[in-house]
Amino acid sequence: VDGLRHAGSQHHIPRGLLTRAWYSFAEASEHKLHGHELEATQCLIRAQSDLDEAWEIAERGPMPLHMADIHLHRARLFGGQKSEVRGQKYPWESPQKDLAEARRLIEKCGYLRRMEELEDAESAILGKPAK
Repeated sequence: VDGLRHAGSQHHIPRGLLTRAWYSFAEASEHKLHGHELEATQCLIRAQSDLDEAWEIAERGPMPLHMADIHLHRARLFGGQKSEVRGQKYPWESPQKDLAEARRLIEKCGYLRRMEELEDAESAILGKPAK
């Protein structure tokens, strides 16, 4: 992400932040397995911060494809969380709202390569049968 910032590649930064958020979330899962709750919470906070920063950049862009990806990442990473991060069960409005908005953007922009991932997330989080 720092390399993307130094390169002045503003339009690539959201993708780097999404990748780093996935990594931080995976790292949090590993910490939880070993009973390191404080480290796990710190990793989840980093993941949330990366998703929030990616959103700010994509919204300013405007970068609707990145916005769809961010909605998907938020729902997939935090939609099934049992623990709280920063005192919130879900740091944004709701995973259902994120998935609905992801679907709207994917369909509006013809971003069909994300449709399978969206349907998988809807199945896992909302209990909708995958097509």
